[in-house]
Amino acid sequence: MVSIIVPVLNEAALIGRAVDALLAQPGPHEVIVVDGGSSDGTPDVISRSGARLARLPAGLPSGLGNQINHGASAARGDILVFLHCDVTLPPNAVQRVRDACADPRIVGGGFVPAFIGPAPAMERLMLKAVERVWQTRTRAFGWFAGDTAPFIRTAVFRQSGGYPTTVFAPDWDFAAKLRGLGPRAVIAEPVGVDSRRHVFNGVLKTLCVTGVIEALYRMGADRARLRRIYQRWLPRERHAPAPAMSSGLIRPTE
Repeated sequence: MVSIIVPVLNEAALIGRAVDALLAQPGPHEVIVVDGGSSDGTPDVISRSGARLARLPAGLPSGLGNQINHGASAARGDILVFLHCDVTLPPNAVQRVRDACADPRIVGGGFVPAFIGPAPAMERLMLKAVERVWQTRTRAFGWFAGDTAPFIRTAVFRQSGGYPTTVFAPDWDFAAKLRGLGPRAVIAEPVGVDSRRHVFNGVLKTLCVTGVIEALYRMGADRARLRRIYQRWLPRERHAPAPAMSSGLIRPTE
């Protein structure tokens, strides 16, 4: 069975529809949504959705790494998929993950990303360029962070010490860790990444800020400082999710 773990914090506007899409996936799987202490009613939406709701134990700090580790500790599947609630899996994603892991050499992997959601004409052109580079990098280097829906065998995950709990960019840390664990599979059918934050903050601005932050990250800059830069220059916007994925590559629309 595949266990899909979705960490959330104040995502009441998105999580209901996201869970509906995940539960509709064919094949044996479970959906575990780990709430990090939401104040907007997110746990109530999860409880009504049919997914398993997991709450962080009292005293455990919120954060992506702790949330994923807590969800993984309750997972019953032999494969774990880590999914952001604004990333949409393609049809038959569960079976595609199982097919990829049919090769015993494969320790995990991820999907090729593609932007979905509305975008003005100029931003749409820039998103296409960013997407092309992102996909090339994913295929060439097997770098599966955050929006690529990374997956890993449960046994490998636990034996390797779980998900990093660093203050900032634990998903980048996990991508690097996964690369060192063994061969990875690249699933060519893309996951849909909601373009709303790129459009809200500006595609060029988002690209420049994330590029600078990644360069500083690779030079070993202080994580708390990187988080402050990120939060200042790339604030979050929450609204209704992008249209659901269908088969094939989905491009932003006007």
